[in-house]
Amino acid sequence: MADNLPSEFDVIVIGTGLPESIIAAACSRSGQRVLHVDSRSYYGGNWASFSFSGLLSWIKEYQEKSAVVDESSAWQEQILDDEEAIALSRMDRTIQHVEVFCYASQDLHEGVEEAGALQRKHAGESLNTASCERPADQTPGAAPDTALEVADAEVTGESVDHCDDNTRVPSASEESGEPVPAAKDIAEQPKKNRITYSHMVKEGRRFNIDLVSKLLYSRGLLIDLLIKSNVSRYAEFKNITRILAFREGRVEQVPCSRADVFNSKQLTMVEKRMLMKFLTFCMEYEEHPDEYKAYEEMTFSEYLKTQKLTPNLQYFVLHSIAMTSETASRTVDGLAATKNFLHCLGRYGNTPFLFPLYGQGELPQCFCSV
Repeated sequence: MADNLPSEFDVIVIGTGLPESIIAAACSRSGQRVLHVDSRSYYGGNWASFSFSGLLSWIKEYQEKSAVVDESSAWQEQILDDEEAIALSRMDRTIQHVEVFCYASQDLHEGVEEAGALQRKHAGESLNTASCERPADQTPGAAPDTALEVADAEVTGESVDHCDDNTRVPSASEESGEPVPAAKDIAEQPKKNRITYSHMVKEGRRFNIDLVSKLLYSRGLLIDLLIKSNVSRYAEFKNITRILAFREGRVEQVPCSRADVFNSKQLTMVEKRMLMKFLTFCMEYEEHPDEYKAYEEMTFSEYLKTQKLTPNLQYFVLHSIAMTSETASRTVDGLAATKNFLHCLGRYGNTPFLFPLYGQGELPQCFCSV
């Protein structure tokens, strides 16, 4: 231990997972002397986020790691007579049977390295306009809706080729006299992008992979904690722009807001009225217990069938709005989940979900920076 660090602590926290990091930050804020340690070389524990090559290294390290603790005599000599050493297992027993399956073309060549890394912002740097930094005049008691700034997650763009009208290079087919396919025919032919293993490795730092894949509801205890503790200024968040559902071989957009419902081309006018009526009831279902008391003992899936909803609407509500189990969730659980979904709409975007730009591993690291 360095000479300038204290030798006595009030609290020792082992691990930098999200719960451990929140506890360490809370103890530090309350004036406790905290020693926060982690045997891993990265933040987050099981909440970590990796680049593609980082994930492969994590898998390899985990597969080679032994649960046996190294009983070196170097640290045993430091234990006093009235002290006891507690051996910690190196192996995380919550993760088992790690295997790797690759569905991309196995064309990995030697010397392929990562390129195109996203530039991460560190805790000491200022954030841009899309970040979650609290304005200078924002106080903890101010309106929470303006305390967390979020950018949309979906970015679309078109590639435009610029060419002088007086400059034209004839193609090989025109020089040979062969017929040239019309622009319409070319546009109708879908471009097939082939993803290879070497391409994934080379572009592996342009995306992150979460060990724990989760989204944040825009309203809740964790969002309140991020705002009130000022931890949100260490990270940047994105709003999920749309929710998609896969049903009967097709990918369809799930209408979330009132505007989505009435602009949807997937629903008939009758279905739109049915859905809006049901969602309006879910927002205030607790005020009308007589309308669902008789169905409390049945599953939410069975309850939806009694509400005269079409199979299409039942699927949307169950799997993409309430997001509850088809067999295990009761009626009240489904209504509460639907109300929570609707309650979170519109705070930061068109959907109720947020996610850290660089992955869930940002959250533990932010609390460690407090």
